[in-house]
Amino acid sequence: MERHGSILGVPYDFRMPTPGRIKERMWNPDDPRVITPRVFGAGWTVNLATLKEKSTVGFAVVLTAMALIYLNGARKLYRRLTGSGKD
Repeated sequence: MERHGSILGVPYDFRMPTPGRIKERMWNPDDPRVITPRVFGAGWTVNLATLKEKSTVGFAVVLTAMALIYLNGARKLYRRLTGSGKD
């Protein structure tokens, strides 16, 4: 099986992520696409550099959403490690 490509139009890449590929997909102002293939796994990710150039509000919304998702995961991990509360 090929390690990267697309199935039914959905891109996938199961190669180990490299710093160059992460930068190419997530912060590449030279790429006009806002939505690019994921660095690892199946689906798409956001090219934050292009989004920032095209829409400051969109950039702020995406960064806020990413921060909330990260903080929620950190909160759940903290609760699991300390044994305080359910989650």
